[in-house]
Amino acid sequence: MNNYNNKNIIYIILFFIFLVLILIEGYLCKYTKLNFCNESFFFNFWSENGFIENLSALFLFLAIIFLLKARNLYRENNFINIFLIIKILALVYFLGEEISWGQHIFKWNSPEFFKNANIQGETNIHNISNLFDQVPRTFVIIWCSLTVPITLLISKNQKINKNLLKILCPDKNLKFLSIILLFFILPDLFVDKLGLHPGHVDAFGQGIEASVFYDTITFNFLKLSEFHELIFTFYFFIYSLSIAKRSN
Repeated sequence: MNNYNNKNIIYIILFFIFLVLILIEGYLCKYTKLNFCNESFFFNFWSENGFIENLSALFLFLAIIFLLKARNLYRENNFINIFLIIKILALVYFLGEEISWGQHIFKWNSPEFFKNANIQGETNIHNISNLFDQVPRTFVIIWCSLTVPITLLISKNQKINKNLLKILCPDKNLKFLSIILLFFILPDLFVDKLGLHPGHVDAFGQGIEASVFYDTITFNFLKLSEFHELIFTFYFFIYSLSIAKRSN
């Protein structure tokens, strides 16, 4: 078990380094005129069916595979089995919506309903209503950022079901991903909820445009929603990998 945990922390460190490189890329492309930062690069890296979205989809696909493996190994434990089924269905929904249920891959034309109802004209439902976008996203944020600290907090309580702890926190290294996620989500959330929107005046009288200051502290110099989703999906990948390895 310790060997698997050690591998997971290596994966997390490598992922964090990758995130830092993405941040550097995003900032340089936003505020400099480097040759590689053109429209074609942005499209291939950040757009629908671009590198970041495909990487997120890959993490989700692998997470589903590992959970299916774990469910097979936990088949005699009804509590864990039911939980894993719910988790698998949730990730299938997440993956399906991420790739517009295959439309990004197979390039079919959207049915008339989606052309009219979907703000991007794609075959998915999260772009139809906030009910199918922000509500699931909120649940994902809560799960990925709060599950581990809550689990660690209650783990000392001997009355807590051990199976529950096993599926909530299969690897304590997940707490590092929770910290990373909160670090990148909270600044934008606070600024948005407090209505601290950027203007066109200098911030603090130091010659820094307020919009640049806002983009910098909230990481809005890159495509933030895709960036968050990348962290979500990697969290699910490590979580599912840990569940599958723990069940061996």
